[in-house]
Parts: sequence; C-alpha cells; structure tokens
Amino acid sequence: MNEPLTAVVIEDDPDVSELLTGLLRECGFAVHAAATGADGVQAARMHDPDLITTDLHLPGMNGLEAIRRIREFSDAYVLIVSTSNDQNDVFMGLDAGADDYITQPFRPLILQARVEALQRRPRKSPCSLRPFEAPGTD
Repeated sequence: MNEPLTAVVIEDDPDVSELLTGLLRECGFAVHAAATGADGVQAARMHDPDLITTDLHLPGMNGLEAIRRIREFSDAYVLIVSTSNDQNDVFMGLDAGADDYITQPFRPLILQARVEALQRRPRKSPCSLRPFEAPGTD
C-alpha cells in the first residue's frame, strides 16, 4: 500500500493558504500549513513533505531564504506561488532551489497540472543533496 503524499503550504494570506490546502487535499495530499518562512522550514523538517508551496513575500524570513534552508535537508518538490510576475523574482526563486513558479491569481487546474508534472520527475539521485566534488580533490 502506498503512503499518502504530504505537502507543506507556506503562505501568510489565510484565503490563499486555505485555497492551496483544499486543492492539494483534492490531489491526495495530507497538508500542513505555515504562515511564516521560519514555521514553513520547521514544518518541512518535521513532516518530510513530498511537495512544498511557498509565497516569496512572507513575514520574517522570506520565501527565498526558506527555500534555501529547506534545500539543506530536503529534496521535496518546491513550487513558488506568488503574486509577483517580475522576471527577477522568478529567476531568484528558481535559483534558490524551487522547481517551478506560478503566479497568482492562478487557475486550479493549471496548479494541479503543474503539481502532477513535478511528481513525474525523479527526485532522489545518487548525488542528491551532496555537494559536487571534482575527482582527485581532498
């Protein structure tokens, strides 16, 4: 029997958090919500999710820093869900370790399709989460 998928939603807007939580539950995820970047990092550490959604603009620790910290211990799929469509925000989010970026407002079926597309990608590889070392270096 397959274990249920787990997601962490990091979003400070209660309406958006509720919408994402509901959509992900419909996709079969057990969902844990966090309203700050720091709480999101803690939730990711605690629940070892398969998927994390995060906003960029969060109180305290922003979404970019949360992604960087999460990438230190997790290879979960990370989907940024943000109102910003600025190309610099998209670039910085993907560079920080996100797998995809979707702007708000979004269409629920598009979000579902992106989540399903992420899940088709293999996650863990032999060198996953280990820094690259050139041969012959100590």
